[in-house]
Amino acid sequence: MELDDPEKPEFASWASYTKFARRVRHERRYVLTREEEAFLATVRATNRGRDVELPEGMILFRAQRGIDWHTPKDDDGNELGEEPVGYGAARMKPRPNQAIEGRANPAGIPVLYLGTTEQTVISEVRPWVGASISVAQFKLLRALRAIDLSRGHGKSSFSEVGLRHFLDGTPVSAEVKEKSVWIDIDNAFSRPVTVSDDAADYVPTQILAELFRDSGYEAIVYKSQFGEKGFNVVLFSPDDADAINCAPYEVTAIEVAFKEIGNRWFATKHLKSDPQN
Repeated sequence: MELDDPEKPEFASWASYTKFARRVRHERRYVLTREEEAFLATVRATNRGRDVELPEGMILFRAQRGIDWHTPKDDDGNELGEEPVGYGAARMKPRPNQAIEGRANPAGIPVLYLGTTEQTVISEVRPWVGASISVAQFKLLRALRAIDLSRGHGKSSFSEVGLRHFLDGTPVSAEVKEKSVWIDIDNAFSRPVTVSDDAADYVPTQILAELFRDSGYEAIVYKSQFGEKGFNVVLFSPDDADAINCAPYEVTAIEVAFKEIGNRWFATKHLKSDPQN
């Protein structure tokens, strides 16, 4: 097997990420082979021009399913009825050492998932119509160095390679291979998380997140599938931002868009012509 080469640097294949992801999902992940080590080293070596700075004081959003209720009283101590309120600041952050599995973190290692718009963060928690959601504004306490994984969002590595390679074996240039691999990485982070996801589905991006953290990044920015303007932001240290307010929201509508992603099958017995018709 030809290895990715961080010295050149050059990926062995336009599908190097796909091969890496398959191996760490289904073969081995805690003691990496030469193939995985070469791939990760080449990712590190080809990470050029993706640095962005998140400025101190930047306002981001975070959503959690559910709300609290508060019972105000008048001056005489009479209860005035319940009113909805957003969760408290502590509830809006992940619990230390009890973080659940996520796109950029394994269970037990907390990171802070934020977004640039209210629509983005509410959509990311997969609510239903009528659901109550707490949405907090978070303020960055210092400037953070982030890696931008939004460039390949919505693009296709297959299309980048071109049809000629698959028809007649036309060689793929190092530049196209690199662009294709990073498109796959960008799309892997932005792919929606669902409750049916297997924990193994998170492993490739979790490993890459640790690589980026080890490379000196303090945050990851990637495109959201919900809304053209929204971005997701992951802070490796939840202490780099504080909740400054939180409000209760209710989901009033959900727009569903869909597309067919494979060939339709047909029952052959129903394809036969009916002589009576």
